[in-house]
Amino acid sequence: MQTNSDLSPSLAPPQAESSVPATTAPRGRLAAIFSLDAPSLQPLLLLILGLNLLFWVAFPSLLLSGPDADNMEELVWGNVFQWGYYKHPPLPSWVHYALMSVFGRHIWITFLAAQLSVALGLYFIWRLGCEITSQRNALLAVLLTMPIAYFTTRGVMSNHNTIQLWSVAGSIWMLYRAWRYQHLRDWILLGMFSGFATLTKYSMAVWFLIFIVHLVRSGSLRDARTWKGMLAGTALLVVMVLPHAMWLYHMKYVLHDRANPLDYAADSADIISRADNLLAIWYVLTTTLARLAPMLLAMLVVGGLMRRARRRQAMPVQAAGASIAAHLRPEDRRFILLLALVPFVLTCAVSIAIGTRMIADWTTTYFLMTGLLVFWLYPENSDRRLIKTVLVTVLVIQFLTAAGYAVGRGPLASILGKAGRSNFPSHAVARAAKHAWYSHVHAPLRFITSDTWLGGNIAIHSGRQAQVLINGDLHDSPWVDPEQLKACGMLVAINASPDTPDVVMPQVAAAMKEAKWTGTYSVPATLDPNGPQVVVKWGVVPPAGGCIPSTYHHHHWKCRFSGHEERAPRRPFFMPAHGSPAPMPPPALAPDARWRPAPLPRRGATPVP
Repeated sequence: MQTNSDLSPSLAPPQAESSVPATTAPRGRLAAIFSLDAPSLQPLLLLILGLNLLFWVAFPSLLLSGPDADNMEELVWGNVFQWGYYKHPPLPSWVHYALMSVFGRHIWITFLAAQLSVALGLYFIWRLGCEITSQRNALLAVLLTMPIAYFTTRGVMSNHNTIQLWSVAGSIWMLYRAWRYQHLRDWILLGMFSGFATLTKYSMAVWFLIFIVHLVRSGSLRDARTWKGMLAGTALLVVMVLPHAMWLYHMKYVLHDRANPLDYAADSADIISRADNLLAIWYVLTTTLARLAPMLLAMLVVGGLMRRARRRQAMPVQAAGASIAAHLRPEDRRFILLLALVPFVLTCAVSIAIGTRMIADWTTTYFLMTGLLVFWLYPENSDRRLIKTVLVTVLVIQFLTAAGYAVGRGPLASILGKAGRSNFPSHAVARAAKHAWYSHVHAPLRFITSDTWLGGNIAIHSGRQAQVLINGDLHDSPWVDPEQLKACGMLVAINASPDTPDVVMPQVAAAMKEAKWTGTYSVPATLDPNGPQVVVKWGVVPPAGGCIPSTYHHHHWKCRFSGHEERAPRRPFFMPAHGSPAPMPPPALAPDARWRPAPLPRRGATPVP
């Protein structure tokens, strides 16, 4: 039985079981670095993860005109740094804030953020696998994990479930190292990864419970070093989470503002009827099976290719040797089974027992360890041909899935006249909205009062100075200063499309009533001009004067109709081509015409005016 006593507890890349002869040719050296026989398989793994990231960022970025709703939320929230947001903790929005600070506010950065989390998560799971078994076995597990839908079609959805993948994977890896080697550094790193995971989503509490169960079951809590390490890691976690916790306490218990993640989580996990609860669990189980299907498909394809290769070479079928799992330490087998299976089973059991609503997306991080279960299916010392077949099969599946996802939800859907978020005419809708604003106001567009989706689509093409007042609610949008809202004016936008009208929040309807200029524009939702239309009702509440320039606002604010900021003396193209237009002073508002956020309920709807 393999004891893994030769594994180094250092964080350096693991050393391989074999090496290749040295070669002087540059091409030969490069091939040797990425060979399955290289001293370290880390370069090969990084190349694989890099190609996978390229597939899943490039295809959606090139072929999709709109992101998913969760991605748009991050583009709206992440435009401003906050210690918390009304739905979730702040770390994913901080990631998008950093990316936007470097690259600007573009749809593709949400795909990049999501897939970076996937790539890091898979890398950490490989490092964990290298602690438990050989590099090749760990590579086999990670390759077969990659096709799972949570890391592919769901892995471009830049929500808190996807962004939590890397920090949960890092926490699992460090838990194993801290438990096995009892190094203080590993406990501290466990606290760091756990802090990042907690700042991403409070569901990390489930993993904390699993971690404690593992330490209790393994008897590690009888070791004084464990308590010392837990204390150090917990101290770092508290320091990391403290600013957000103070913000959360202030919002919930000082301001008694329900626009906070705790109240949102409580509303999301509401008690439902037994029939609805069982139906939800059934949907979670069937959806999970469907999302695991690509991994099962890859395994079937690999099995078929291996049998075909053996028949072609007339190789005798050898008796299957002991599985990889049989060569692992018993405590390592228990570790894998506990962390790969129990979180999902526990969450479903609690949901059934309490009768709360459950959604399959909430279980995203529970499948990071699924690939390690193949240790019970494949033999130890699998030949090189198997690993190579798995590698080629998975990369082909990833390429075809990424291309098919982007083509199907983008150009193909538009050609077939199927309107959706991924083929939403974002540029055209924003262009028409900016035309409505700049036709009446000679000042930058700073505030857009609308729902997150429509307002976000206008804002991301209007410069980083454009902020969304989500649903007209200042509680949901703490980055909006009420006085500046009056001073700078706002564009009100309501989706009035006959096919997919949005629910209009009372505050948005109230803001529309205060608009001095109103109108409606229509944009084809697909490539068929006679097909579905995106109909937007707009209103302009003009500036009252005294608008403070935005931090992101260039000195010369004038914008072209396309939305790109230009330097003087360039003009917006919708202005007269000859001569200089007379400056438009900010229109004065009568005192009774100034819009103020109405103290109406945050939930509910009114008809489109």
